[in-house]
Amino acid sequence: MNVFRVFVGQIRTKTTREKLKNYPFPEIRKEDCEQKFISGWGPGGQKVNTAQNAVQLRHLPTGIVLKVHESRLLPKNIEIAFDRMKYAVDRHLNGDDCYEEQYKRIQKVKEDKAKASREKKREMKAHLKDDEKLEVEKKE
Repeated sequence: MNVFRVFVGQIRTKTTREKLKNYPFPEIRKEDCEQKFISGWGPGGQKVNTAQNAVQLRHLPTGIVLKVHESRLLPKNIEIAFDRMKYAVDRHLNGDDCYEEQYKRIQKVKEDKAKASREKKREMKAHLKDDEKLEVEKKE
């Protein structure tokens, strides 16, 4: 029995981030936010606990409050806080249609397609092995 293998050229598909590249995030203006610089927390001992390098950011129109202490640098923490605020306000305003939920849905569809493809390949391999066993039995 001849088995023909078909090689399909790779087609580049868009990543999930590329699909959501033009997503309209709500505008977060510095005037709408109240910044408070607070002492850090976590590992690092006295140096971290005494330095005012953590940020508490409050979005006044929605009342959302975030605390960020990812870095030892205050400007970096402020940047991270505004980025996270963008996602938090988006979730507050758009609910299930926010960027994060759309991202999760697209990823789920991709994973389901990949799972179906793997299952199909498994079935084809099993079918091929069965055909080879039958062919060997016929020759004997």
